[in-house]
Amino acid sequence: MKVMLKFLVLSLLLAIASFAYADVSIADSTGLVTTFNGTTTVGNFDGTWGNCIPFLCNVTGTVTDVDYQNVYAAGSFAGPMSVSSLTVYYAPFGGSSLVIGGTYSVYLSTTSAAVNGLSTNLASNRGADWTLFGTFAAGTDTNPSITITGTPFSYDPANGNLLMEIFGAGQANVCNGCGNGYIEADQTGTVESRALSYLTGSTPEPGTLVMFGSGLIGLAGIARRKFMR
Repeated sequence: MKVMLKFLVLSLLLAIASFAYADVSIADSTGLVTTFNGTTTVGNFDGTWGNCIPFLCNVTGTVTDVDYQNVYAAGSFAGPMSVSSLTVYYAPFGGSSLVIGGTYSVYLSTTSAAVNGLSTNLASNRGADWTLFGTFAAGTDTNPSITITGTPFSYDPANGNLLMEIFGAGQANVCNGCGNGYIEADQTGTVESRALSYLTGSTPEPGTLVMFGSGLIGLAGIARRKFMR
């Protein structure tokens, strides 16, 4: 009986932990249209697509931490350059243009990851020269654009694609469709694409249900039950 109770307590604790932080990862072709150093623009905004992540909304409308990556095709750059500023543009769809609550850090690196081929294991997309570029604050207005300046980063297209990574820590509770605006995005997947990962306080994953269910079933003397993803 004591063993059974210990098993139940452990299962419940694990389930509670998973309820608090369920990981959500996405990789797709909807990347931010970005201008480098005020001259080289990568991405094409056709007036149809916008991306509210990572500046103007989060995935679930809970307080979260986001790790966002955008890869830019090496062929979009004429040659080696020192990246000293990045500019993204507010899309004219309406909604708030203010960067939502949180603290933001921007990293740059050369990457071997392909456009529209980023892994949802974001750390594996980073190159050896992955470097902190700069930071910016919540409340910054993205209308008509937001420019991020930082420590110059040396980029040579001959060595691979360019990766921008943005960490948003403690993002405010602003869900997509809750009055947020959007940043211009290119959804073609030919010159850029994105990947992102969230730690959220959303509904439990199937893995959570496995642990929770196993504990309850243990009381009835049943060893295990499977849930399919």
